Amino acid sequence: MNILKTLTLTLTLAVLTMAGSVAFAQNMPNSNCPNGRGNASQLGYGSAWSRSNERLSTASPAARPAAGSGANDFPELPASWSTFGRRANPSAAPVDSFSRPAGSREFDSGSDNRSLESRNDGQVRYRVPLDNSVPSSDDRSSPVDRYAPVDRDAPSSGRDPFVPSQQPQGQLDDETSTINNLLTSRYQNPVTVRAIRAMTTTQAVQLFAEVSEKIDERSLEPTSYDLRVRRALRNLTIALDNQAFMNGLGISGDSFSTDGFRNTLSRVVGNGQIQNYNDARTVLNTVMQSAQSVQGLTPSVVAFEFSNASIDTLDKFSGLEPADPGSRNGAEMTNMKSAALEENIVGIGVEVREHAEGLIVVKPLRGGPAAEAGLESGDIILSINGRNIDGMKMASSVDLMKGTSGSQMRMRIYRDGKGERDFALTRRSVRVWTVNDTKLLSGTDVGYFSLSRFSQNSTAEVDQALNELYKKGMKSLVLDLRGNPGGLLTTCVEISDRFLACGTIVTTKGRLSADNMVERATYNKTWSVPLVVLVDGDSASASEIFAAAIQENGRGVVVGTRSYGKGSVQTHFPLSAIGGDLRLTTALFYSPNGRKMAGEGVTPDVEINDRDGVVNGDEVLVEAVRVAGSQTLKEMARTSGTCRKSTPTIGRSSSLSNIMDSGQSTTSIR
Repeated sequence: MNILKTLTLTLTLAVLTMAGSVAFAQNMPNSNCPNGRGNASQLGYGSAWSRSNERLSTASPAARPAAGSGANDFPELPASWSTFGRRANPSAAPVDSFSRPAGSREFDSGSDNRSLESRNDGQVRYRVPLDNSVPSSDDRSSPVDRYAPVDRDAPSSGRDPFVPSQQPQGQLDDETSTINNLLTSRYQNPVTVRAIRAMTTTQAVQLFAEVSEKIDERSLEPTSYDLRVRRALRNLTIALDNQAFMNGLGISGDSFSTDGFRNTLSRVVGNGQIQNYNDARTVLNTVMQSAQSVQGLTPSVVAFEFSNASIDTLDKFSGLEPADPGSRNGAEMTNMKSAALEENIVGIGVEVREHAEGLIVVKPLRGGPAAEAGLESGDIILSINGRNIDGMKMASSVDLMKGTSGSQMRMRIYRDGKGERDFALTRRSVRVWTVNDTKLLSGTDVGYFSLSRFSQNSTAEVDQALNELYKKGMKSLVLDLRGNPGGLLTTCVEISDRFLACGTIVTTKGRLSADNMVERATYNKTWSVPLVVLVDGDSASASEIFAAAIQENGRGVVVGTRSYGKGSVQTHFPLSAIGGDLRLTTALFYSPNGRKMAGEGVTPDVEINDRDGVVNGDEVLVEAVRVAGSQTLKEMARTSGTCRKSTPTIGRSSSLSNIMDSGQSTTSIR
C-alpha cells in the first residue's frame, strides 16, 4: 500500500504518552484520510510536499545476523562473546542507502511544553524593531531549490555518561533519577505493556535492528553504538529496582537471580568498546540469555529496552510509539495524539490534562458528547466506569476512556462550588474544530479568532472565519495563537500565504538534501487587513513559524510572551517489526531571516506577561486591540502587497509608561 510521506511541525498535545500533560479522550477509526494524507489511525497531517512511495530499506549499515524464527529464538553466541564481529570505523558517516528520505509522516514532537518552567518573569518588554532591508533571496523571480545541500550543525560526540568511574556521585544520582523517570513513564503506559506482552523475541530483535538502522541513516545527530549499548545496560540495571518496570511486566525474580543478572551487565560494560551493530547485537544476545534467569524477564523485554535505550541517547523529542495490540479491529487509535490533527475523532470529545485528583477538563470539544452533556472547562474527572483515577498516571487514565463508536462510559466529576456529579456518555464521531470564538470584539471593528492548532481542516476554517468577519465590517484582525502547540507544516504555510504576498516563510536544514527546504509565500489572494498575532510560552512549532513569518516579513505585530522555542522536525517512520512509529529528529527549522528557532522561539514586538489573566480581563488582548487600531499597523498592512518591509514602531499604552519606537527595551513597574 502506498503511503504518502508528509512533513509536519507540531508540538502536539501528548496523548497516552507520559511525556505530555494534555490528551484528547477519544479514539479514531482506522480508515484512510481524505486527500491522500495517510492512515487516520496514525494521525497523519498534510504535507509540505508529496514524495513518491518508498518502502523501508531492509539493507543494514553492516552485515547483520538474521533474527531467529521462534517465539524465543535468537542466534547462538560465539565461543567467546567478547569476540565481536567486523569492526567499522566509528568515525565513519552512516551508510545512506536512500535516494530520498524514508518514513511516511514527518512531525516534530509529542512532548508537552507545559511541563517546562515558564520563561516569563512578570516584566513587559519590547524588542528592537527590525531593519527595513529585504533579503535578496526573497526575489520571487529567483528559482527555489528545495533540495540544495545545506551544512548542518555537527553531531555532538559527547562524553559517555554511563561510566561511573568518570563521573562525580551527584551526576550519577541525576542520571539514575532521569532514567528512573523514563522507565516509569514507559512502563506505566498500558499501550507499551500490551505491546511488549504481545511481542515475540524475533520481533523484538528485528525492532532493535530497525531502530539501529534508522538512527544511523536519518537521525540528525546519531550517537555511537558504544553509547547506545552502555545506556541499555544502565537502563536494565536500574529497571530491576523500578516498580513500574517490574510490576507492569510481571517480573518477580529473587535477589539471587537479579544480582546474578546485574553482575552480567557489569561484566559486559567493562569488556570493551562497542563499535558497530554486530558488536551491539552480540552484547544483546548475551544479555538476553542471562536475563532468562530472572523470572518474567524475557528476551523480548531486553531487546525492547535496547531499542528504547538507543533512542534515549538522542534528543528529547525522539521516541518509540508501538502499536496497541489491544485495539479492536483498528477502531481504536494506536496513537491518540493524532486527534490533535485530524478532522474527526471517535470518543466523547473532551480535551483533558493531568491533575492531582485525576484529570482536569481543558475544554469539551464543540458539538461533542461531553459538551452536549454539560461538561465544562475546569471540571475534575474523579472516576471512569466506576474506577477511581486519583493518583493514576495520565496514560492509564486516558486508556480507560478509549472505546468504539456507540459504546458507553460513565464518569464522576467534581465541579468547583457545586460538588460531585455523574455523567453517562456515548462515544461517537466528533468534529475537531481548530478555529474558535470568531467575532468582532465588543464595540470595535477589530476581528478576532483563536486557532488551537494547525490541522487538516484549519485552512478552510480560517478562510471561513475571515470571510465572516469581513462581512461584519472587520477593519483589523487579532489572530490568537496562545496555547497553540503547532501542527501541520502544510497548513501553516497555507495560512501564512493568506497574509503574505511574498517572502520566505520557513527554512529547514537536515542531514539529507531532501530535508533542506525553503517555503515561500506564493498565494495570490492575500488579505491586506492590519494583523496582530498573539503568542505565549505554549505557542510552539508551526505557531512559531507563522508568528516569525509575519514578524520578520514586516507584515504585522506580535504581542504576548516569548514562544516555546521548539525549532526541530521529527520524522515518523512506520515500524515493520511490531507496528507503530519510530520518531526521530531529522532537521531544524529557521525563521525568514535565517534565525535558528530551537531554544529561542519568537520574541514579541510588545511583550506582556498577563499574570492576572481572566480575573482582571485579558491584558494581552486589550493591548492587541490598541495596537490593531494604530496608524503604524495600518501602514504595515498597506505596504505588504508591495513586499516592502515596514518596521514596527508600536508604542505601549501610556498607563504603563513604555514605548517601543525608541528601539530600547523598557520595563514597567507594576
